[in-house]
Amino acid sequence: MTSTAPPAALAGTPASRLRQDFEAWARASGRRADFRLALRLAFLEPGFQLALSLRLQEALGRVPLVGRALRRLLWYATTIGTGCHIATGASFGGGLYMPHPTGIVIGSGARVGSHASIFQQVTLGRRDPDVAGEPTVGDHCRLGAGAKILGAIRLGDHVSVGANAVVLADVPAGHTAVGIPARILAPT
Repeated sequence: MTSTAPPAALAGTPASRLRQDFEAWARASGRRADFRLALRLAFLEPGFQLALSLRLQEALGRVPLVGRALRRLLWYATTIGTGCHIATGASFGGGLYMPHPTGIVIGSGARVGSHASIFQQVTLGRRDPDVAGEPTVGDHCRLGAGAKILGAIRLGDHVSVGANAVVLADVPAGHTAVGIPARILAPT
């Protein structure tokens, strides 16, 4: 189960995925998804600002001639401003929720499905710098603070990864991974 095919949730436009991000933030805050909330999130929530930047980077990457350079400039500003490093080659489905984005590191081959929650200090990357392969995360996954998901592995849909867990192997859908190295707990 080491498939690196992106989750189906990665289809659509950056604008449609941003709308799903906004709706996920509205649900998490228990507020109505209206213009006031959009302004509040855009100006006061670093996690939503990061999601917004990721969607703008995706859109800029589609602009002929200057898009790649503009995307790279926005990526650099976002990296400095948020304290996290998310490679431009990483991809995310809609509904992305990152309430505390500081210290997140995501490699260029990582794929994250829709409605994922990613907390501070999470790493999605290679297990060995000399061996290619980053994780693929399914839909509706929750990655706890400090979790490290390493290598060309796959987390199924509805997977939870506990805080500070180090995941080095596939996790089946609906299961939870905890510990160092992570052990897989049966669904509850």
